[in-house]
Amino acid sequence: MEINSQLIIDRLSQRMDLDRVYLVKYQFLNQEHHHLLLALKPVSGLSVKVLKPIVELCLMDQGNISYEIILIGDLKNKIKIGSIYYTYAALPKHILFLADGKNSKLQGHKEQRVALELTDEYHKKIMPLSADFLKGAEAFAKAGNYLKAVFMLHQGLENHLRLLQVMVEGKVNNVHRLNNRIRNLSEHFATLNAHIIGEDEPTKERFKLLDGAFDAVKQNKDLEISAFDASNLYDHSKLMLDAIEQLFHYFMEALRSEYEQITAAQINIPQSAKEPTVTTVTKAPEIKKKAETPPVGQKAVTTDQTAVSSAPIFQSFPWPERYQSDIQQLLNKIHRENQPEQIMLLNYYVSNANGNGLFDYPPKDIGSATLYLVVIKKRIGSTHFRKVSFGRVTAVISFLNTNFIETKLNKGSRFSNTIWNDSIVLFRDSNYKPCYFVRPIGWSDTLLKASNCCERNSKLIQDLVQLFIDERISSRLLAVSLLNQLLSIGLYSYLYLRIGHAPNNANLEELIDWTCICDSRLKEFFVPKNNIDGVLNAELIRQTKSRIYELPPELAQLDMSIFSAKASDIGNIFLDLCQQSLEYMEAKSGIK
Repeated sequence: MEINSQLIIDRLSQRMDLDRVYLVKYQFLNQEHHHLLLALKPVSGLSVKVLKPIVELCLMDQGNISYEIILIGDLKNKIKIGSIYYTYAALPKHILFLADGKNSKLQGHKEQRVALELTDEYHKKIMPLSADFLKGAEAFAKAGNYLKAVFMLHQGLENHLRLLQVMVEGKVNNVHRLNNRIRNLSEHFATLNAHIIGEDEPTKERFKLLDGAFDAVKQNKDLEISAFDASNLYDHSKLMLDAIEQLFHYFMEALRSEYEQITAAQINIPQSAKEPTVTTVTKAPEIKKKAETPPVGQKAVTTDQTAVSSAPIFQSFPWPERYQSDIQQLLNKIHRENQPEQIMLLNYYVSNANGNGLFDYPPKDIGSATLYLVVIKKRIGSTHFRKVSFGRVTAVISFLNTNFIETKLNKGSRFSNTIWNDSIVLFRDSNYKPCYFVRPIGWSDTLLKASNCCERNSKLIQDLVQLFIDERISSRLLAVSLLNQLLSIGLYSYLYLRIGHAPNNANLEELIDWTCICDSRLKEFFVPKNNIDGVLNAELIRQTKSRIYELPPELAQLDMSIFSAKASDIGNIFLDLCQQSLEYMEAKSGIK
């Protein structure tokens, strides 16, 4: 299809205040489609909807080209929250028009990585679900239950359309009607409506059976669906699932290709222009402690700048050499993406840290390693806690800014004092020369506060457990809500008593992971013993954000004694951990 790009831009720029225009090509059902993304400068009181007739007039003689209008601020926000669609569309190579004085680059390496990781993670979750829904449809059809077979097809299509929504919006909503989802997505993929819903009336009416089946099952009503319609919808749904998957992979692979090109370009930068290789300091820098605040006007120099060792990273650590390459690559990745002042190792775990097992057949899993790090930056933004993986190694990272560290060290914080003195410094920027005053921990006051916290919160944990033991809870939904509260109270109590710090904005699952900087006892406690235990653990750890969710079917009919036993187990482990933490603090303080 021939498109007169210059004519389009001339027409549009005369009629609206354009910030930039992108022309995006993509493949859907083996056809190439062209889509214009018009980014406007913000105009007070003007809706983009009123501009659509103007755009349509400008494109009237330009063939079958679709378009969408977005304000430039909204486009930047979409890229920021991880939209694959907008991140790919807004690549500089797609620009047709750019207003004077505007930067052609709206995104960087980091934004592309975030979008790819977010969407890929969601894709891995939904694919098994869609496959299960398709199998469910086949099973119900064989049994002659065409209503539930079509309901399963509805769920599979809804699941895949959610994938497209994540790709475009970076998030999903709970809209269940397929017509509504497709109408919203058609703004970005113009032919979606015609291909999925259909163009002729019989096809449209048949497609409505999908939403009708969902409503009927939800309301426990009957809906007559013929074997012919069910079979037709099955074939159509299967075709659409494959088409949506191909569309998803087109955008993913196209953006990943751009991301890998940028990564390769960074790797090929001359050594003098690269970031320094992340290497190991075998011990944290020595801290000069002072008992009182330095004189007014005099800065306390409390940290000697230690040169970064050039020794091979982690060469003295007790794990196989095969991990070292992945660790080095992972740390380089963390450095490249965050430009930190300092990276510190708090703890590490290695599974299967043994030899290659030459006489094992089949070969055994080579295992994995997990590092628990603190990364210090000047500014950390909204990301306080994150997991990053490379090969066989995963890093669990808490981000702290330099002001936080300086303030906490000056106040005698247990957590900051401990990591500053006892962690292993893996990297320090040559320009980062901290001169922080490190106030000694005030153990008497700290122990008093910790003892009061332990006594108060332990009583609260015991009272919650007693509610279950006394069988005063008859609702399973209430039981799960109270178990979630019990977990939250116990977890935050343990983090305060043992560590003295919980990463901001971390959810319960991440906080459980964070406790591994001490030991893995709590994380191992939540390893499911069976399928029901796994479902229950997932509900307990779930972030509700003050919303009440319907229980999974596995829990809806579960005997109340299971919830009671779980409450007792959770209460016991946290009471034990909190008491041990208090004893640990007493021993470390030297106060009897």
